[in-house]
Amino acid sequence: MSNVLGPIFYLFEHKMDSANVEIEIAPNLKISKLPENFHVIATMNTADRSLAVVDFALRRRFAWYTMKPRAIASKQFFEDDFNKIQEIFNWYASSSELSLQPGQGYFFAESDEEMKNRIRYEIYPLIKEYLQEGLIRNAIEEFNNYFLSRINLSLFE
Repeated sequence: MSNVLGPIFYLFEHKMDSANVEIEIAPNLKISKLPENFHVIATMNTADRSLAVVDFALRRRFAWYTMKPRAIASKQFFEDDFNKIQEIFNWYASSSELSLQPGQGYFFAESDEEMKNRIRYEIYPLIKEYLQEGLIRNAIEEFNNYFLSRINLSLFE
């Protein structure tokens, strides 16, 4: 992100608008403060953080909030599947493993068949990978029962 925003990063500093600093963002274009209607909202999951160390310049300029996935009121949101996965994580995951719970985006589909494919080709492989890495091992039976009943796949194959 620092490569994209470059010198404008300085303007994210607290109270920089009153520091009389001008940042050249293009030839013949300098700014001394960010526009009032300029907001940066970004998300990052645990996997993003494990790929590389987040730029400390970025970290100190933003507030960081932990947000758990929540059900979304929508006809395309498969709340039963979401709730079951969330329940398994809440019951069996350690505090550090809770952040591995698949987010809401996994549970949107136009039909039950599409949702089954999302489970088969996205959620199932993700959970299987977690288990192979030694994570959420306490939940292996619960996940296996869920996958067997929902998509007829066992984690033990």
